[in-house]
Amino acid sequence: MINAFASRSEQAFRHVPVGLLALGAASLAWNQLGSIVARDWLPYAIATALLVAGILWSGFAQRPPTIALAGLAALLGLAAWEALSLSWAPVPSLARDEALLVVFYALAFLVPLLVTRSVSDRSAATAIVVTVSVGLALATFVNLLVVGHVRDAYGDGRLTFPISYVNAQAALFLICFWPCVALASGPAGRPLLRGLATGGSCALLAGWLMTQSKGGLIAFTLAGLVFFALTRERLRIVVPTLIPVVLVGASYELLTRPFRERFGSGLTDAIRLAASTALVLTLLGVAAGLAYAALDRRTSVSSQTHSRVSIALVAALAAAVLGSIAAFFVAVDRPGHFVQDKWRSFKSIPAHERGSSHLTSLGSNRYDFWRVELDLARDHPLIGVGARGFAPEYLAARRSDETPARGHSLLLDQLAETGLIGLALLVAAVAFALVRALARGRDNILAAGVAAAIVYGLVHSAGDWVWTFPAFGVPLFLLLGIANAGTPDDRAPSLLRGRVAGISAAAALVLAACAFALPWLSARLTQAALRNPTSAPSDLRWARRLDPLAVEPFLAEATLARQPREAVAALRRAVAKQPDVSSLHYRLGLAELAAGNRRGARVELTEAHQLDPRSDIVANALERASR
Repeated sequence: MINAFASRSEQAFRHVPVGLLALGAASLAWNQLGSIVARDWLPYAIATALLVAGILWSGFAQRPPTIALAGLAALLGLAAWEALSLSWAPVPSLARDEALLVVFYALAFLVPLLVTRSVSDRSAATAIVVTVSVGLALATFVNLLVVGHVRDAYGDGRLTFPISYVNAQAALFLICFWPCVALASGPAGRPLLRGLATGGSCALLAGWLMTQSKGGLIAFTLAGLVFFALTRERLRIVVPTLIPVVLVGASYELLTRPFRERFGSGLTDAIRLAASTALVLTLLGVAAGLAYAALDRRTSVSSQTHSRVSIALVAALAAAVLGSIAAFFVAVDRPGHFVQDKWRSFKSIPAHERGSSHLTSLGSNRYDFWRVELDLARDHPLIGVGARGFAPEYLAARRSDETPARGHSLLLDQLAETGLIGLALLVAAVAFALVRALARGRDNILAAGVAAAIVYGLVHSAGDWVWTFPAFGVPLFLLLGIANAGTPDDRAPSLLRGRVAGISAAAALVLAACAFALPWLSARLTQAALRNPTSAPSDLRWARRLDPLAVEPFLAEATLARQPREAVAALRRAVAKQPDVSSLHYRLGLAELAAGNRRGARVELTEAHQLDPRSDIVANALERASR
């Protein structure tokens, strides 16, 4: 009995780190609104590095598989290359932040590799990640019903809570949908758990529809095709897939009503109706899942029948695709003109969206973002313009009025910012881990669901900038680590001990204490200086020492300056650190103008205008200084 208790305790201990990271990602979404600002997510990175060090020193860490170690090495190589690029990046502090973000993801990927040992461990770890994701979705719906200013949770009729960027919010919901369906499909699962998983899949899909993310829909569909292609028990997953799809699809009008009411007085009521509908759908999904689980336990399907039904499903899918193509050519008189019209619509944002939801419109500024990124890649093919260098480069060449932080494509971001070297490291890191995840997807339904989730995350990242949001990136790399962890069966793997474990733990501590903690402490001191001006000189002095790359201490010093000339001196030091940033020249120009130096103001505002020619704010300030 003592040995059994010890075995269960050890198994529970192996699940705790994955649970902590999943909860950390949920906290990043809920408490930090999915912030991409380093000072908001660095505490979570510090905690993750300390967790890795503790696991390595505990003696329970297992030796990761070789192919997973190759992916981890490529990921760390990408982080090192991005850190090196700060020497030529237009914003060195942001290049450093991007490198730290990749290290954070590498640690999240490493945790399951160290603690998840067997098939049962991988199943439990997946269930933990899915449970946290579903819990976050349900908490979001409840919050929409009880919060006072519910309109603040929506932007342009689309759900933007807890993550303020709508497509990242959609990605956070959908990343766990297919693993949730897999949990509902497993024949060995208890009926209650299968029912809850079915309800959870309804909650996740309803949450996505409330965001109305087109990129999420495309990635969701492709991941679903991978899910059905990998699993050998396709018949078993049909009903758990249809239940959420049918229930949520039938509620399309209710879940998307806030989009149609976004300019009217009925927006608040429409939001609360959508939230209550999502909760009702979750309960209906639980009931339907329980009924299916009970029926599934009493029904036995022969292998011959299963094969016939699988062939019929494939044939039906092929017929649907061919029928859709035929219907398109029948319904559209001039297909070429139709395609050209849609291409023109894709290249610009529509003046007014008149459809039933955002899903029915096509336009965005991605074409312009990608145009600039391809131009940057052509001009700097090998090393790129530097990590996170897209934003200032886009301002100088943009044709839209947007000021994006990233180019809305992970692959093009890497190509433009870190060149072919950075792109090769990214592809290698993903490919090594993805190959093992897809191979294991043939083993059982849950492994196929995890592989589909990874495909979803990668496809969505290829068409958006959700990679930059740790609240989404951490669950993605957790699932990637789970898919690669442990042995094929329940055999005990070799443990990682001795000098290798000690050196690795020490490296994790160095990351926590230096790479992550120093810039975070600098940001905290800068914020403290703004809150308490009496201690600002000391706080800002230490902030500059702890993070020599940051310009925020100089901006805070300029904000707190009593005389315009003091502000000018501080802003000149900021501009010296980041001379390619238009906003810094603009602020310095205004400070020069306030100090009575109109010639200096014109010089700085002219530079700001050259770096951002489409900015009306800068142009107006330059005109004012010239007068």
